[in-house]
Formats: sequence, structure tokens, C-alpha cells
Amino acid sequence: MMFEKFNFHPFIQRALLDLGFFKPTPIQEEVIPLIQKGQNVIGKSQTGTGKTHAFLLPILDDIKTEGQLEALIIVPTRELGMQIFEEIRKILKHHPGYVDARLYVGGTDRNDEVERLKKSQPQIAVATIGKLKDLAIDSNLLKIYTARRVVVDEADMVFVPEELADIDRIFSVFRDDVQTLVFSATVNQELAVFLNKYLKTFVTVDLTEKKITKEEIEHVFIPTKNKDKNALLVELLKLFHPYLALIFVNTREKAEAVALHLSNSGFKPGVLTGDLQPRERRKVLKKIKDGDYQYVVATDLAARGMDIQGVSHVINYELPQDIEFYIHRTGRTGRMDFTGTAISFYDYENEDYLKNLEKKGLRWVLKELKGGELVTVEERFKRKFSKKEQALLELQSRIPLSKKVKPGYKKKRKEIIEKELKRMKRAYIDAKYKNLAKKIRRGEA
Repeated sequence: MMFEKFNFHPFIQRALLDLGFFKPTPIQEEVIPLIQKGQNVIGKSQTGTGKTHAFLLPILDDIKTEGQLEALIIVPTRELGMQIFEEIRKILKHHPGYVDARLYVGGTDRNDEVERLKKSQPQIAVATIGKLKDLAIDSNLLKIYTARRVVVDEADMVFVPEELADIDRIFSVFRDDVQTLVFSATVNQELAVFLNKYLKTFVTVDLTEKKITKEEIEHVFIPTKNKDKNALLVELLKLFHPYLALIFVNTREKAEAVALHLSNSGFKPGVLTGDLQPRERRKVLKKIKDGDYQYVVATDLAARGMDIQGVSHVINYELPQDIEFYIHRTGRTGRMDFTGTAISFYDYENEDYLKNLEKKGLRWVLKELKGGELVTVEERFKRKFSKKEQALLELQSRIPLSKKVKPGYKKKRKEIIEKELKRMKRAYIDAKYKNLAKKIRRGEA
């Protein structure tokens, strides 16, 4: 097994065999040794690349002390918390002894949690900000100050303006030498402030600059101008017969409307939106897991903070305004080593959207549904890039970001690219004037 180089305990090796993991993913290759060395880590990678086990494996391999909290994992949503806790249980069932792992998220029995905390402390805990404020800060029942490690998963969703005061109180409790591991697909302003405030030294492992999406995902854009999107969606679903299709829209109202049309067309869709009560959401997720739903209409709730297995197709009925959400949505398919298809409905007036995706390194293809199959649209419809844009893309690929980004390198890289663009522009102008001078001398101008 290629995990052997990490020198995990035998129970971790047994768990890996049980999980069917034989080869570390790139994020695991980079992050696990750093965690084992005790370094603070900022991990950035696409979704579905194995980052959860990148921190779980070394942490669970190093739980030592009974009766006190050693590792705390902070999550933005109860669904993500439940999924991580389930992975912890899968690994710990191979442990020769007993490791006390507990989950603290909304919708659980607080009285039971309080009574149990009065008797003993967990060794590892997965918790949302709200639960930490309640159990650790306001009532001091969960003794988070003993933690040797703290993980913040999907950090850009944790560090939002309305949570910052509580986060500040929580982090002020940790010991000075706590190892902090932060995982996020993007770094928003609030997260950047936190990193500068609480982490004096850290190693950044950034795999997002190389590829913003996995090669296993095919990105298809279908022009929908003057077309019935509902009818097109039905045709596509009949054509693909997906194992599981996530159909993304931007609002709850649109999700309900699309789901109703699918129901009237003979499909049995599930619906996942932000206003669902925890019980209803759990019910939908269970039906997805049990295979009762082959089609799920969702808002961006389903793109972040929960891991839905087996997604063969992602369909953007509506494109998200933020390109980062396009990446999160389409990252639901093509998980681990599986292939996936991302199809987006598109109007030609949205050219800038495709342009920006391509600038980020994403390769897409335009197709149309004709004669019961998807065929590539003629080249003349594709966005033509200016010479400056082509030069910028070439320079970005020639001067890539390294996996471990040193402080100030991004700024230096940007300055190098801008300087090279100016040089190329001057060379272009000089060549143009030299050519003009030659024509004048020959009497052609």
C-alpha cells in the first residue's frame, strides 16, 4: 500500500483497506506529512479530492490521551459534520481500544450532551460554531482549551461576517501552541484576516491554481436562446439515464418550479434548498443515499457543506453568478477517480462567463441536442480571445504557482507577468512601426 510511507498504526492500515483506499490523493500526499510534523497548514484543493481523510488519518493515528479533548473539527453545517463524523466512525471501528468521538451539531439532544460532558470529555469532537458557542464558550462544558489540534473545514463558509465575533471568542480559548489546519476551496476576506491574526507561521498547500476542476469532468455548455429549458432538461435526462443527477438553480422558487415540471413529466425528483428543516433535509439525503432519488433539484446548499455520493451528472439549469460556485457545483461529480459530466444551460450573451472560466484554466465545449444526441457546435460560435488574452493565458501556464506558495510569491508572480506583458506589447509596437517604416521606404504606405 502506498499509504505505508506515512507509518500509520495497524488499525489505520486496516481501515484504509476497508475503505478501499490504496493510493493517496495529491492533497493527502502533501498535507499528511506536514500534519505529522506538527505544522500549521492551509490546504486548498478542488472538492472530491480526499481532503477530509487528509486530516482525519493523521489526527486519528495520533490520539493519545483519555479524558480530554485532543482534536476539534469545526464545520459550517450539520450535514458536513455528520458526514465527517461517519468517516471517523468507519476508521475508529478498527481501533483496538476505544476512542471517544462525539458530534455536536444542531438538532441533537442538548440535555444528553450536557449530562455526558459533565461526566467526561471526548477525545475528538466535530462541531458547528453555534454548538461551540453554547457548550464551550457560554457554559464551559466542552473543554476546548485542551485541544492539541483544531481543524476548520470549508473555512470560507465558517468565516462569514455574522459568525466572526463567536469565532474570535472560540479561538481566543485555544492554547498558544495549538496546531491549526484550515481547508478551503477559496479564501475570502474574513478568512484572510483570521489567518493573519492567529497563524504566525503556516504552510500553504494550494492545488487549486494548477487545475480549478478535475480532468475527469467534462464541461459542456448548451445554448438555450429561444429554447424551452424545461423541455431541454427532460430530453437530456431521457438521453443520459444518469446514476444520480444534481440539477442546480439559483432560488428556492425556481427549484420548486423545475421539480414540479419534472414530476409532471414522469420523473421522481428530490428537492434540496436552504429553507428545508433539518429533519426534512435528513430525509431527502437518506433517500438519495438509498437510491430512491435519481434526480435532485438543488440550490447551492448542496454544492457546499455536504458530500453526496454517486453523482454522475451535474446540470446547471441556471448558471451561478459567482464562478467559484460553478466550480463547487460541478465538483459534485467526478469524485475521487470517477468520471463525471457537467452540463450548463447557456445564452450567447453570457460570453464573458465562458471567457473567465477559460482564463482560470477550465476547458469547455459547446454542444447542442440534435437528433437525440449531443453534437459539438460549430467553431464559429466559440469565443475568440484577443492576442493580449492569449498571451496572458500562455504566461500564466509558463509561470505556474508552486504547490507550496511562499509569502509574497503570488504578488511577485503577478508583477513578473505584468512586466512580461508590457515587454511583449512594446515589442509588438516596435515591430509594427518597423514594418511601417519598411513600407514607407518601399513606397507602399
